[in-house]
Parts: sequence; structure tokens; C-alpha cells
Amino acid sequence: MDLLDIPNPYAGNRDYRLYMAVPLVLMAVGLFFAFVTPGLERGIDLKGGLLITLQATGTIDEAVLKADLSKYSGTVDIRSVSTGAGTGIEIELENNPALETAEDDVKTLLELDRTLTDAELAIASQNGTGDASRVNALRTQILSKSASVLASIGSKAVAGDEPHAAVQAVLEEQSSAKQNYRDTLLAVVKQRTGSGDVSFREVGSSLSKFFLAKTREIVTLALILASLVVFFVFRALLPSFAVVFGAIADVTMTMGVMSLLGIPLTLATVATLLMLIGFAIDTHIMLSMRILKRKEGTAAERAFEAMGTGFLMNLTTIGAFGALWLVSRWLQIPMYEQIGAVAVIGGFADFIAAWLFSAPLVLQHAKKSEPK
Repeated sequence: MDLLDIPNPYAGNRDYRLYMAVPLVLMAVGLFFAFVTPGLERGIDLKGGLLITLQATGTIDEAVLKADLSKYSGTVDIRSVSTGAGTGIEIELENNPALETAEDDVKTLLELDRTLTDAELAIASQNGTGDASRVNALRTQILSKSASVLASIGSKAVAGDEPHAAVQAVLEEQSSAKQNYRDTLLAVVKQRTGSGDVSFREVGSSLSKFFLAKTREIVTLALILASLVVFFVFRALLPSFAVVFGAIADVTMTMGVMSLLGIPLTLATVATLLMLIGFAIDTHIMLSMRILKRKEGTAAERAFEAMGTGFLMNLTTIGAFGALWLVSRWLQIPMYEQIGAVAVIGGFADFIAAWLFSAPLVLQHAKKSEPK
């Protein structure tokens, strides 16, 4: 019995090249939703911010909680999920702008402090004949900036007239201000939710920018290396293009659905997308090997046989990660829930990309060398 007892979609005089329109359209739609509207949301890993998670013990008035937290953060996003295990609450807030600016200023102060230390050591080693004017300028700059930072975070501490001590005071006051800000937010949350078990996660803007830049580099490098490996295996441009384009189409369609479902782009979902690239390349290499390297039957028959194998591969992925999604949703583990959802979406997207785009393209290549 053939796959699902359906006729071979590549056999006969069918113009299977028309199938390629489906993934191309879905890919365009995916790009539109992922990058135009509504746009793929970034998690705090990639945009920075504060994330408070808790298990609620009773009914929560989200409007009142949001109003209380809005006094301390310009953006407050509250998400709740009710399951048999209880009610899980996620509260996402933006970083405190003053503390974010102060953190950047502290880095500048530390650099100036190191420069001043080096200049002072140079003068000491030269018996006081060094550049004293540069040292005085650095001392003045550090004291002025220290006073400015302390004022910006609302500290009552005084910078004083000793630059190294002023930098140390700024470090202590900035750390204390961050801790007070966290404690204030957690106190508000605990008061309104009645929950004592609250987790707090913070990602600064500079770290999130680093994560985002590295994410782009890793995805780009993965596609380049995959392209080189595929070309080395087949030594032909068209099959290699089919494999790589299939992986890109898989990720693009998945990101479009992620945008529609409100699944954010985080380090966990990026890792899942990279896994999907590997899975898609595996599927597409399998179909290309079956069609081009084997000789039994016609190319269309070999493609249909490969579809059966690919169907089982996709079904296994969807089943395994679907189970992960269900369990993590029940236990309210957002990271695993997102991983499971993205992998399931990618499993369907891979089937579409492989058998409606890559297979027709490889068949067209094989048709040129197949006996009439």
C-alpha cells in the first residue's frame, strides 16, 4: 500500500513544478508576519527587561497589579495561564531607564579610573615628572561624572574629592539602587498575588544586544556551513540550492506562525530554529540521495518512497515535541512550552518545504538524465 493510500503526486504527466507555488506563497506570508506585521516579538533575552514569574495562590486582579507596577515601569505586560496545576503568572517589565543609563556610565567611570591609575603610576615611576595636567583633568572628569551618576539614581551619597573613592561609592550606590528597585517590584507583586515563591530575572540592554548580534551570526554561519557541506556532497548547484532553500523556507514559515501565535524569539526558540535547520537539511539530503543516487524504478517512484520516510520523520518530531508542549503547558514551564510549540510548527513546515518545493526541484534535475 502506498503512503496513506494516495496516488503518487509526482507520477504521470503531472506538472509537479506547480507544487512549488505553495511553499513560496507561505514563505512570503511568513516573512510578512514575522518582519512586517505584527512582527516577531523578542523575549527579554534579546531585547532586555525584567521577568517576574510566580504561581498564584488565588484570584488576581491583573488590572490593579498592572496599575501598581506602572508606577515603576513604563511597560508592563502580564500573562496568566490557568491549568489543572494552578495559575501561572508572568510579568514582563522594561528596565529602569535611569539604572540602565547609570550602568553604562559606571562602565565609563571604571575605564576612566583605570586610565587615571595608569597615569598616576607613570608619574610615580618618573619621580613626578609625568603629565600632571592629564592626571588633574582625569580626576576632575571622574569626580564630575560620579556626582552626575549619583544624582541620576537618586542617591544622597557625595562623590567627595578623591576620584578612586568616588568611583567605589558610585559602584556601591548603583548596586544598592538596583537591589532596592527589585525589592520594590517584588513587594508589589507579592502584596497583590499573595505568593511568596517568586522568581526574578533581569537582562540588561547591553547584554541583550550582544545576544541578538550573536544570534544573527550563528544563524548566518549555520546556513553558510550547511550550504558548503551540501554542495560538497552533491557537486551540483540545483540539488544544493533545494536543500538550503528548504531549510530557509522551514525557518521562515515557522517564524511567521510564531508571530501569529505570539511566541517570542528567545535564546531557547533560536536554539530550536537552529535545530530545525539541521532537521530540514537532514530531510532534504535524504530525499535528494534517494532520487539522485539510487537507480531502481523511476525518479518519481523514488521520490514517493522517500516521502513515506520523510512523513514518518516529521510525524516522530511532531509527536515527541507535541508531548513536550502538552506536559510543559500543564506544568507551566514557558521555555519548554515554547520549544515544543516551535518544533511542532517546524515539523509541519518542513514537510511542506521538502515535498512541495525541494522534491519537484530535484526531480526536475533528475529528469534530464533519466532514460526516456
